[in-house]
Amino acid sequence: MTLVETLIGVLIFSSVIGGVYMLYSTMQNTMHRGELQSDIQQHGRGALAQMIREIRTAGYDPQNTLQTVIPQPRAPIRAAMPGCLSFVTFRRNADTGLDESKQVTYKLTGTVLQRREDSWNKPGKADQFSGGSDDDFALFVEVLAFTYYAADNAILTPTSFSSTQQCPPDPNASAEVRQQLTFDQMRQIQRVGITLKTKGTQGSIQAVFFTLKGDVYLRNL
Repeated sequence: MTLVETLIGVLIFSSVIGGVYMLYSTMQNTMHRGELQSDIQQHGRGALAQMIREIRTAGYDPQNTLQTVIPQPRAPIRAAMPGCLSFVTFRRNADTGLDESKQVTYKLTGTVLQRREDSWNKPGKADQFSGGSDDDFALFVEVLAFTYYAADNAILTPTSFSSTQQCPPDPNASAEVRQQLTFDQMRQIQRVGITLKTKGTQGSIQAVFFTLKGDVYLRNL
């Protein structure tokens, strides 16, 4: 074989190998992207399903905490902001078999959806719901948005005003300008819309996004 024939052969072989590699790389990226999308979809669906189950039970108050709860409001919805919701529900005590009132809060911190559960500490204490901690509930969450509806399906729009009301409520909170519903608006809530957007990244694969939406009618209002 002449040098020219050898060079042509090498060029053809390199082109074939390069094409095979590009095809293999594309197939690998497509497969990994599909797996990534499946993971964030499953993760997001699980988080949204539990949120819906809990929010639906808002207002079930077996220990009658809402009669004396501090700080205000004395309503099932304790705080309602565009990206944070705090409400009274219940948890079954495994030792006694009895339902106990709880204050549950969902909020987004960075890209982590957090859940907090505070127990009822009986009347007479300034922080009657306390003792909980912010637990990581779902990762890689880009957006958590709540939409609040009244009985006539009118949207209750949060406004910015100076208030000591935090999410969850804190009796020692200082007054700051926050975007939230007023106490009167919170008492009107009949339905909560949830938008959850998750994001998945892996190596050089283009980021994958998945948006879920849920609608919850509160049963105990």
